[in-house]
Amino acid sequence: MNALKNIPIIVLCGGQGTRLRSVVSDRPKVLAPLGTQTLLDSIIAMLRKAGFKKIILSVGYLKEQVKRYCEKRGYQVIFSEEDEPLGTGGAVKAALQHITSNLFFVMNGDTIFNPDFSELYQFHKEKKGFMSMLITRGYKGDGGDVVTTNKNQRIIQWRKKTQYEQPETLHLNTGTYLMKKEIARFFPNKKSFSLENDVFPVLFAESCYGYKTDELFIDIGVPERYALAREQDKTRAASKQ
Repeated sequence: MNALKNIPIIVLCGGQGTRLRSVVSDRPKVLAPLGTQTLLDSIIAMLRKAGFKKIILSVGYLKEQVKRYCEKRGYQVIFSEEDEPLGTGGAVKAALQHITSNLFFVMNGDTIFNPDFSELYQFHKEKKGFMSMLITRGYKGDGGDVVTTNKNQRIIQWRKKTQYEQPETLHLNTGTYLMKKEIARFFPNKKSFSLENDVFPVLFAESCYGYKTDELFIDIGVPERYALAREQDKTRAASKQ
């Protein structure tokens, strides 16, 4: 039995993508082309293959394009709509109205990543924390948040990566989480806020754990990494021929 079919996932895809507009100017990042598909097609296919039945798209910037695209493709998804920028935390807070289960996943919608959600779920069940975060040494990006864990995989430190550190020597946050719904009590009393800056520093004083992987992770937020993502897509397509 696939436990993921009973757990919803929130995909954060409402950002304005200002750094990517020189190459993707007429659409939101989640509709950026990757070969014959878009990033959204890749994400939906991955989530369906993993077994998710309830996919919640948190949309904001150019959200009508995303809604029309999903309708055209026949995607059965739920939309959590932003009328103003809410930040990662505010977007999750707004999407909670669509969640009735005790657990839910969150992932960023501007990344190329193929995590094993079932393994993260089993890890979370064992650790019994408020949140389990997927962290990787396969990070491709110019920034990122470095996550340090103790021998029990509990998160004990969170900081920004410096420009001199090599990502393959560190475990960085992928923006993929499994959370208990009661995490909402750590949310500030405002509409717009950041998970990373406003919630996690408080939450890490509780029980939060980092599940480590070496899975390739590409943040497509700037033209150079978007080009890398397109090359990766071409390589995958060629390998299937």
